[in-house]
Formats: sequence, structure tokens, C-alpha cells
Amino acid sequence: MTGNSSESTVRSRVGQLLSATSTNEPLAVATEWGIRNEALMRRAIDLQLRFGTAITGIETTAARRRRRELNDAARLHHVAVQPGKTRPVVNWHERSAGPALLLLNGLAASGLVWPDRWLRRLEQRYRVIRVDNRGSGWSRSAPHPFTIGDLAEDARNVLQACGIERATVLGLSLGGMIAQELAIRHPQAVQRLILVATRPPTPAQVPSDGDALLALARTPQGGGDLRAFFISMWGDLAAPGFAADHPDVMAELADQITRRIPPRSGLLNQARAACSWHSPTRLRAITAPTTVVHGDRDPLIPVGNGMRLARLIPNATYVELPQVGHLVPHEAGDALLRLLES
Repeated sequence: MTGNSSESTVRSRVGQLLSATSTNEPLAVATEWGIRNEALMRRAIDLQLRFGTAITGIETTAARRRRRELNDAARLHHVAVQPGKTRPVVNWHERSAGPALLLLNGLAASGLVWPDRWLRRLEQRYRVIRVDNRGSGWSRSAPHPFTIGDLAEDARNVLQACGIERATVLGLSLGGMIAQELAIRHPQAVQRLILVATRPPTPAQVPSDGDALLALARTPQGGGDLRAFFISMWGDLAAPGFAADHPDVMAELADQITRRIPPRSGLLNQARAACSWHSPTRLRAITAPTTVVHGDRDPLIPVGNGMRLARLIPNATYVELPQVGHLVPHEAGDALLRLLES
């Protein structure tokens, strides 16, 4: 057996294992328990380090990184915290006026990574708020590890910091999981829920293909063309032929990603949070009018997930998009706009 075929076999088996274990609820519960315990230990250590800094005046590297990121975010994006409100631990991008629309993006994708033309059209009608989830954008140094529940609380804190009581919430992929959790925890904050290319909590999901999961975990080779790498990686998540037929769309996406490349640790922490998310019966608590949108050619999160979500969430509407993959705003942005405007 050649080296390449041996490596391919190993990758295939790892992919199969990832797919098989993704619907194991006891494993998800154990993962959540591990995250919460590690987070507690990190907070205790952080308190000791802050005490040491107060005494010695010497700031840790992590603290300097965090301070610089917060300062850079405030300078670059001019996000405004309403008087009397506490600044959230995550950064966000805010523009325009009108009814509030909260956009929650997927794995490793910051608030920068949305189609520009699509955003401009949204901003003609909505006050659009795009969150940099922990581990991405200008939230790369935010506290970790974290759960989907923590990311949902971050989203709620952003709305409160903006002085917004209720918003339409659109979540894509991982962002759709965060949006579901937000609607469960804070029903009063969600006026309408749009769940795009996402899945229900473990164990209700249809497992992702192992090869697709491994493809998303790829890392660029040293000295390689980063833009070409991201075009290839994200192009594989679209419907067959989309990337080749729309090179301008893929180039814009790659440019947005390379403006603020997420660290590998951020991707792993977000993936860990997704793996720890469980208890689908809680979806019965969602009261917001909900639309579930899924492409029938999604290679990462199979279309059956959208169908299941629509059955699990009371009175949800299901919309299936033909010949559309995982990058729904890029592949079928007009369809999403029509849904939002309806």
C-alpha cells in the first residue's frame, strides 16, 4: 500500500468515526461538562493573573492581545454601546437603521463574511447587526472554551448593548444553532427566526459526511496562496459547479476571510461547542415564527436536518432550495431576501 493510499484510508476512517459519534448524546453531554469545567479553571487562573498584574504592573501576553483586539475593534468599527449598558465580550458590526436584523454566521466565519451586495440590500430595510462569534473576527481573544449557550448569551448581550429589545434573527450553519439556543433562552428577544443550512441538537441531527467534516478542518500549506486555499475549501461546500460558475462570488468570500483569518484554536473551540450541543426536545419552547431554509445539495449539513428542524420546532415553515449547497446567502441570496421581506 502506498503512502498516499494509506493516508487516504486513515482519513476515511477518521471521517467515519466523526460522523458516527456526532449523534451520541452522552458524548455531547460529557463534552459540555468538560468545556464548563475547563472554563471555570481558566477563569480562576485569569483572576490570579489579574491580581498579579495589579500588584506588579506586568501585563500577560494574552491580556495585551485582548486589550489590543478590543481597541482595534472599537477604532475600526465604531460600535456604540448604549449608555448604562455593559460591553459584550464579542465584537459586532452595525450599520443602517430600521427594524433590527441579527446575523449569526457559521464555523470560523466572522461578521465580515457575508455577500456585500446582499448586505447592502438588507441595509435598505434593516438595522443589520453582524456578530463576530468567539474565536473569529475581532473576537478571537474572547474567553474560551465556550458552549453554544455561551454564544447565544453573547448574541443577546450584543442586542442589549445596542438597546434592542427584539430582533429578527438569521443564523447560518453554526449560527443557526446559536439562533435556536437564543430563541429557547430569550424568547422575548426573538421576533422572527430564520434558520439556514443548520441542524437540530444532538442526537436529532442527520450526521454530516465524514469527508466533508475533515475538508472543513483543512489547514493551508506554508507559503501557499491563502486566497486560493479558501476558495477551494469553501467552494467544496457549495453545490456542484457553483464555485466554477461564480468566481467573483468566491473571490469576494476569500477576500473577506483573509481580512481577519481565524486562528485554528478558534475553529476548534467553535467545533467543540457544536459537538457539545444537545437536547432537541428543548426546541418545543421556541415561540418565534420560524422559517427553516435548506439547500438540497448541502454537502456539509445534509438536507434532512432542515426537514427535522421544521418538525421539531412548533409551527415552523420549511423551505427547500433546489440546486443549492451550504453557502445559501452566496448561492441563493435573492431567495433569502424574499423570505425576509415576506
